[in-house]
Amino acid sequence: MKKVWILIPALLCLGTLMLTSCQKQTAAGVPTLIWYLNGPAPPPADLGENARIMSDYTQEKIGVRFEIRNITIDGGREAVAAALESGAPFDIISSQASNYAEAVPQGVFAGLAAALPVHAPALWDFVPPYLWDAVTVQGEIYAVPAYKDSSGTLFAFIDERYVRKYNIDPAKNTLADFERAFYAMKAGEGPDFFPIIIDVSPASPFPLNLVEYDNLGIGVGFGDMIGVRIGDENRRVVSVFEEPEMRERFRTFRRWYQDGIISPVNPGAAQIIRGMPVVYDFAWPSKAQVLEAQREVERYIAIPLNTPVITTGMIRGSLLCLSANSKHQAEALKLIELINTDHKFRDMLAYGIEGKHFEYVSYNVVHRLSDAYPAYEWAQGTFFNLSTTDNQPPDTWEEVRKQNEAAIPSVVLGFSMDISGLRSEFEGCLPIYARYAEEIKIGAVDPDEAIPRFMAELRAAGFGRIIAEAQRQVNAAYPK
Repeated sequence: MKKVWILIPALLCLGTLMLTSCQKQTAAGVPTLIWYLNGPAPPPADLGENARIMSDYTQEKIGVRFEIRNITIDGGREAVAAALESGAPFDIISSQASNYAEAVPQGVFAGLAAALPVHAPALWDFVPPYLWDAVTVQGEIYAVPAYKDSSGTLFAFIDERYVRKYNIDPAKNTLADFERAFYAMKAGEGPDFFPIIIDVSPASPFPLNLVEYDNLGIGVGFGDMIGVRIGDENRRVVSVFEEPEMRERFRTFRRWYQDGIISPVNPGAAQIIRGMPVVYDFAWPSKAQVLEAQREVERYIAIPLNTPVITTGMIRGSLLCLSANSKHQAEALKLIELINTDHKFRDMLAYGIEGKHFEYVSYNVVHRLSDAYPAYEWAQGTFFNLSTTDNQPPDTWEEVRKQNEAAIPSVVLGFSMDISGLRSEFEGCLPIYARYAEEIKIGAVDPDEAIPRFMAELRAAGFGRIIAEAQRQVNAAYPK
């Protein structure tokens, strides 16, 4: 079976299954929603019991209960697709740009534009209009976007020990500035020291192209391959890997890889590597304190690499969608509304059960009592009614809000490419991307040899038609 467009055969059987068994009812007639939620692997051992306790609260507040089915994003877009392919019924499911663009044309998700102001008016008003625009496809809304760090600012977090030892100036943030710093660190720390350690996520150093180009909401595995430059008023769709500045950047990474600045890929690496000298992440300045706890580093210095920007793909990084066949779409919207408007419920989803997994230090600050409730809070809903932990500054979310407000919008913000007529092209290109892209991005291969082969294979599989169709749609959406 092909792994790319695997939603179609699965969804042919989902309709029958969902109509008969998707929605559960308790003895009292209270609906119990099935929610497929992105979370870590393995999920908490007592996830079911935790959801039962949370459901007691939601039943009291809105007359709805829920069960959580954990799905991991560690395998990328295929994780959600596999959950759909299994034929398992659901009411709510996590989605991202990488599967949203595929699933919408296939009728998987419910249209929400008319229902949102009626059944979840507080949610409709809370989420800014530009976020709704980013999930609108041909005039219809198919997802509730998480209002959080919706803009993109790439940071390098450098261990303060090395900043002091090698006189690194945090005000200097070009690739050439980092190169001087990294080579000084390598020379001073020895041959077994790697300034940039490749762990499992993210898999490429300094992915600046993700804040330089808007990928038109494509996702589907290689959203960094095509795009429109954020500020290009001509809205020219380009092959990103072939752009001159990208080729030069890949040459830099190749040199770093050969000189031991970038570590070789370690397939057995843990997801969280302790003591990393440099961490790069889409974040905000005080994210340093979270990373310090995760990586067991005394202090990271946060260095922003770009002015905040916002694109359709960034907003689609965390979505909640409803099944088109759910009989309880109104109740599902009310549950999502509660996540985004109820402080207590929001904290439960993120931190677990009060007294068991966390306790309140103050109204908006929690202290974790246990690590037995791992969760992806970014996948659940907004940050702006979520308590901070006591290892974060209390104004963290205000910092994120201001970063969003300062973001430069893409010239194609809100544009969503229709990929429904390009099935065979994407099927052909995705395995080629998987074979070449990551090694190019980390410098493991010579880009001047690999990129021409890569692009030749992509074009033979239909990449040129994808570019041409993207440009046609952009031109139609933005007539000159």
